[in-house]
Amino acid sequence: MGKNFVTPNQMKEFWELVEKGKINRENFQKFLSNPENIIKNNKIVDDIYSAIVDYNMSLAEMIKVGKYDYVNGEIASKNFPIMGSGKVDISFELVHLNKSASSEEVLLHMEKNNLRPATLAELLAFGAKYPEIQREFPVACLGSSWVYRVGHRGVPCLCRYDSKRRLSLDWFGHGWGDVWRFLAVRKVS
Repeated sequence: MGKNFVTPNQMKEFWELVEKGKINRENFQKFLSNPENIIKNNKIVDDIYSAIVDYNMSLAEMIKVGKYDYVNGEIASKNFPIMGSGKVDISFELVHLNKSASSEEVLLHMEKNNLRPATLAELLAFGAKYPEIQREFPVACLGSSWVYRVGHRGVPCLCRYDSKRRLSLDWFGHGWGDVWRFLAVRKVS
């Protein structure tokens, strides 16, 4: 085969990325329309995902759809009211700073890149559609928070313990290790 042909190993890698949700309809269409703008490290992976957020569902229903093995009991409608109505198709980006950072640094990075932090409803739609991502790395949602009785601000996170999928709360005020991703939405101009 010539150097311009796709190898069987490359096709296998492609399908593995599709199964993991890293290649979806939106970023594949972008690649087809202009391959030079999407190729990263010789792969057509872009950290853009899409999911439909159904604001007609209650928080409990959104959590149930995600089929989490564990849910922090404080993630309840009394602490996290759902705002919005109807069904909205949203494109998400996973922000990864490749270093340990504070929540403020992550939010500043998002602001500079015309992004906003995702809300809990958005995180739940993302987690339901892409359940395997949180097994690869933890994903925090800085757009929704709740203050514990002791004054610490908790933010929803998708993470894992062993192979179990967890919907947890983590402290906004502590530093985030370099493995963390932050779910974001591009701001509308």
